[in-house]
Amino acid sequence: MPSGRTDHFARIDKGGLIRDPQTIFSHRMPGATDDELLRNAVSMNVQAERRDRKIAITVAITNDQTGHHVPTDSPLRHLILVLRAVDAEGDALRQSEGPTVPDWGGVGDPRQGYYAGLPGKAFAKVLEELWTEISPSGAYWNPTRVLSDNRLAAFATDSSSYTFAAPADGEVTVDVTLVFRRAFIELMAQKGWDAPDIVMEHEQIRVSAR
Repeated sequence: MPSGRTDHFARIDKGGLIRDPQTIFSHRMPGATDDELLRNAVSMNVQAERRDRKIAITVAITNDQTGHHVPTDSPLRHLILVLRAVDAEGDALRQSEGPTVPDWGGVGDPRQGYYAGLPGKAFAKVLEELWTEISPSGAYWNPTRVLSDNRLAAFATDSSSYTFAAPADGEVTVDVTLVFRRAFIELMAQKGWDAPDIVMEHEQIRVSAR
């Protein structure tokens, strides 16, 4: 609830009084419709270094700008963290350790937002319908059970580590992106929904050769 955006509550022409803007806090509640709010919801720190023939990467994501879980509200919403490490020629390095994006991140062309199997992870409250066993499901009005819930709680930090096989020489570029997705990509494709991912955090690091 930021302050300093106005100097009155009621309209001045209707008798409103001028007040100290720092004592007036915004009560706007834009929620997930506000791209700027989403881009400023969390912080990300990326560390990358060469260790012999390996590139070691650690990604820490902290929910330091909200007072609730991220993402929140509809269980369709989720975050996807995607890493890419390439050599000086632009060829992707082979991942040797660390988590990968689950299947519901989208099986297909990564250029189209299908990130399943890529280095990274996803944050979501995943539901399964009891009768149909459909999962993940956003139909929380049906009988469901929670399969997993790794959303970021307020002020919590998630840290994940990744290792890639390093080239013998040459610089390595590490690209890390955290996106907010409003619904599971297969469902969006079925429904024809046009809801582009929102980049919440992005960082690129270059790791020099020995």
